[in-house]
Amino acid sequence: MIVAWIPCEKGLTRQELGEGPIPSQAVWLDVVEITPEEETRIEALGIEVPTRAEMQEIEASSRLYRNGQTVYMTSSMLVKTETEAPSATAVTFILTKSLLVTLRYEEPWTFRVFSQRAPRSGTQNAEQAFINLFDTTVERLADLLELVSVELENLSQRIFSRHKPARDVDLQRALHNIGRCGNIAGKVRESMLDKNRVLTFVEQAAQDWFSPEAVSRIRALERDLQSLSDHASFTGSKINFLLDATLGLINNNVNQQMKRMSAIMIAVMWPALVSGFFAMNVQLPFPQQDHMWPFYLCLTLAFGPLALGAVWWFRSQRRH
Repeated sequence: MIVAWIPCEKGLTRQELGEGPIPSQAVWLDVVEITPEEETRIEALGIEVPTRAEMQEIEASSRLYRNGQTVYMTSSMLVKTETEAPSATAVTFILTKSLLVTLRYEEPWTFRVFSQRAPRSGTQNAEQAFINLFDTTVERLADLLELVSVELENLSQRIFSRHKPARDVDLQRALHNIGRCGNIAGKVRESMLDKNRVLTFVEQAAQDWFSPEAVSRIRALERDLQSLSDHASFTGSKINFLLDATLGLINNNVNQQMKRMSAIMIAVMWPALVSGFFAMNVQLPFPQQDHMWPFYLCLTLAFGPLALGAVWWFRSQRRH
């Protein structure tokens, strides 16, 4: 499907193309899941269309290059960012002096949001459409980092709360949430590095026709990406800290449970040991017996240490 975006008074207006010709006044052609017929129509404009396999290549020379007056840039865009498991998809930006062509097979958040903003975005040419798309992308990456930071702060409050013991916190769930935050932060950081490479390349490759305003906006986006990259590094450090702390608390809880199990085993085995030692020599305290103190001595040795241990444990718990 080819969607043509044509300049209007306040921005761009959307026009889905069927079998008709591509409008000459279009400044942005958004091509989704291109067909052979659509590929032929795009190539009739003098633009070479890369295949999907070529879009998946990871070499920088295959993703970023210039062919005559046409700049080709393939970027990894995040999709499913509203879910707990975002993924990346390759999107190719083909930029000429008068036309921007985007090739994609999924719908990133950037395209969906910018399509809604385009009619009142003030976009009038191809370079502005390209920059506004990347501006929207950087905005989304910043939002994702902010969401991760808020989630990590909430996790930190729950894990290290002074009013709620660590044993009462669902550390397994916390560990799962930390891993999810680490996954999102890693993908965001990877995407930011990719966007920075694309912007650096296009600034050099298209400098002969970019306006000073466009160059200024690209450099501003590069600065934004640098600041976000620093924030992502801090977020990564916090994720590692929370991961180590949570694993330490889980290990500590396991040790506490083992201590309780050991105390229970001692409480069960000690009376059995004492009674087994005295069983053949101490009779039950029947009334006709003259001496009953051996039986009570056996009871004292069997249960006295347990009673003292229980008193000590309850007093230590009250102090805490």
